[in-house]
Amino acid sequence: MKTPTTLAPDKLDFAALIRAGETVGWAEATAEPVLLTRILGEQAALCPPFRVFFALTFASDFPSDLPNVAVTACGGAGAGKRFFADGAGAVIPTNISGLCDLIAAGRPRIDVVLLQVTGPDAAGRYNAGLGIECLREMMEGARLVIAQINPALPWTNGDTLIEPGLIDILVPAEHPVLELPARPIGSVERAIAADVARLVPDRATIELGIGLIPEAVTAALGDKRGLGIHSGAIGDGVAELMREGVVDNRHKEIDPGITVTLMLMGTRRLYGFADRNPLLRIRSPRYTHDALVLGNFRRFVAINSALEVDLTGQVNAETAQGRNIGVTGGQMDFVRAANRAPEGRSIIALPSTSRDRRHSRIVARLPDGIVTTPRADADCVVTEHGIAELKGCTLAERARAMIALADPAFRAELERAAERLL
Repeated sequence: MKTPTTLAPDKLDFAALIRAGETVGWAEATAEPVLLTRILGEQAALCPPFRVFFALTFASDFPSDLPNVAVTACGGAGAGKRFFADGAGAVIPTNISGLCDLIAAGRPRIDVVLLQVTGPDAAGRYNAGLGIECLREMMEGARLVIAQINPALPWTNGDTLIEPGLIDILVPAEHPVLELPARPIGSVERAIAADVARLVPDRATIELGIGLIPEAVTAALGDKRGLGIHSGAIGDGVAELMREGVVDNRHKEIDPGITVTLMLMGTRRLYGFADRNPLLRIRSPRYTHDALVLGNFRRFVAINSALEVDLTGQVNAETAQGRNIGVTGGQMDFVRAANRAPEGRSIIALPSTSRDRRHSRIVARLPDGIVTTPRADADCVVTEHGIAELKGCTLAERARAMIALADPAFRAELERAAERLL
């Protein structure tokens, strides 16, 4: 086992630490060690040519125009879109359920790992705080692991314990943790959330994606009873439902009484709620997204978003107008789990138009040819104009239902397209 060396942030010299051709990977999303990635960005021009890998990033500190740095990622969601403005050739499309196996197999191989931890505890162990994702696989295969000790992180239960023997360099430095405050919920989101809530029965175990619509949905679930959570990510709204007793997890077939998630994606209000909370566990995607684990749930409701849905029910959650601004993520893992559950529902929820209302998000065909969820897996689609229940419907029936979900300004055009296509 390793014995970590302790360095102050201003003593980090990435030019001496990174070897030519190596790949640097860091913790994803809100768990990103922003202080370390910022220092790496500032020193990158002095380093030999190297590659960066991340699954998802919300921070804008690492430059996107470094000539000696190549970037590989699982998509362009969040702040990652700036790396793929000129094309998505370096995107690795993968379901989250398979990401740990890819990392363990060295595809891609991660040579240097950056993460942040809190601790240590009395046993000398550290804690990854907001999420563990594939960090364990990354650290086990890496030549060098650099961990910032950040007391601003919550100490969480689940798979987040990190043994000190996995770490080479410790960097003690308190730094603000990334937060994802939700935008104000508007009338469109409230209408969508109200219809989604109609599809969620009491005692269901639910999964939510991230963003404004999932937060609106949690706000619309206040009159439900006995809900459970098994999700890829949770935001502030889930914590509020737990406080109110709407989510008590008592009826879950596995992990009764416990909210299970892969990642905390919210604000300090959520992070404080999660700190040493025995009713919440952060697990690896080997558990949160595993088909055999998800197969235990009888009343599983998956609520996910999309960038576009076509008239047959095909979902694109990855590109918009040719730009890679999303990820494959865990959508298919949860959609298929919900479809297999005896009383499950898979819900795709999205506004009917782009924010400027110039583009319909209900389309005749997916223009970029990207299918995140195929039409054979379609169940329910929800916009502010209602619910389309597609399972068991013919293509013609689906087209009529989807056109009714579109903004009225685009329906005539979609009807003409449907006549040509079907």
